[in-house]
Amino acid sequence: MDLTEMLLEQGFQEIDYRAFYRDIFPPGCFERKGVYADQKPNGIIVEVTEERIGGKQKIMRHTLTDDLEKLDEVVSRDNFCIMSPISYIGKSRQAKNARYLYAMAIDLDGVTSEKRFNFLMQQIENGDRMMGFVWGLPRPTYIVSSGTGLHLYYVFEERIPLFQNIVEELEKLKRRLTWQAWTQGASELHDNVQYESLFQGFRIVGTATKNGNRTAAFQTGEKITVAYLNQYVPGEYRANDFEYKSKFPLEEAKKRYPEWYGRRIIQQKPRGTWVCKRDLYEWWKRKIHEGATQGHRYWCMMTLATYALKCGVPYEELLQDGIEMLDFLNSVGDAFTMDDLIHALEAYNGDYMTYPIDTIIARTDIYIKKNKRNGRKQMLHLKMARSNLEILNEDNGKALQGRPDKANIVQLWQQEHPNGRKADCIRDTGLSKPTVYRWWK
Repeated sequence: MDLTEMLLEQGFQEIDYRAFYRDIFPPGCFERKGVYADQKPNGIIVEVTEERIGGKQKIMRHTLTDDLEKLDEVVSRDNFCIMSPISYIGKSRQAKNARYLYAMAIDLDGVTSEKRFNFLMQQIENGDRMMGFVWGLPRPTYIVSSGTGLHLYYVFEERIPLFQNIVEELEKLKRRLTWQAWTQGASELHDNVQYESLFQGFRIVGTATKNGNRTAAFQTGEKITVAYLNQYVPGEYRANDFEYKSKFPLEEAKKRYPEWYGRRIIQQKPRGTWVCKRDLYEWWKRKIHEGATQGHRYWCMMTLATYALKCGVPYEELLQDGIEMLDFLNSVGDAFTMDDLIHALEAYNGDYMTYPIDTIIARTDIYIKKNKRNGRKQMLHLKMARSNLEILNEDNGKALQGRPDKANIVQLWQQEHPNGRKADCIRDTGLSKPTVYRWWK
């Protein structure tokens, strides 16, 4: 079934790519090309080319400035290109660099028949007036046909700042709307809902699809508000708390933490994050080749994305490595497509940084040996580890592993508290402030 033809038959107007993105990103929201003094966030485009460098597929990252000219360049080529309806500070698509959300987009697959397409239209037309046992959908501003799937774009009247508590509220709302889109009858994949991050990248309108056509956008409604979306979901899934949460009012924070205020509020720089050694990322790549199986490949790649973020691996390199794995992933099960890969790699954001190890084991079906505490509480475990190191050091006449023992304690604590603070480490381990600060990575 041709989804583009179905949308045309509904009488929706097709919008060219420039008009589509200009409506999402109004004039003035990005930097002017070459005018770095604007100090504004920009859009980020990721393009997967057919060119290979050093045996790996070449991935290009483009900055989209206010003139939108970069869109003309990527649309003129037949490469796989994605972008989020988000502006970013800097050159990385990491969630910590995300500044403003301009639209919420929902990916819907499995609309494989005219009957299912018509049911989706019924969900949209009737909305919250549908029968009690069927959940409707808010009217999207645009519906994009990506070849084999649909993207429902809800473009906001006003951009939304992506503070962490706001992200959590919007993720909750998006998850519920995704469930309503996939499970009520529009998709044949109702038992395999693909929930995606708020930061998900989507095929750029006007670029080539995997079936050789072009991604096409159709205007189906007006710009919306979060309050409008809230009307279509149960109360517990509504995004209500949109105030920036802080222990202190901003004026007090400005006095208490002038460096933080200058960096985060005035300069609008992203918050920092804990970085592991790259060994973790390379180790998980090996584990995937050793143990990835049908039904678990998506989670294996999701976990690779979280480890890439923890290890400071650029998204472009992560995507290159993922593409290199596609042949292997397809050899151990049903078709695992580029779209599947892109969806899985959207875990490259801060929301998954503290994914529990037990969850990783269960979902990837790959065994991971955990550090043993033998039933001891963490503080006691750390103190015993420190004492054991001291005894062994004394017996050996030098610090084990070529480093002072206290460095090992700090590292162990950080491994178990990836988002922990120095003050918490000092309290839990009993080490002095200078010691913790010295060995903090």
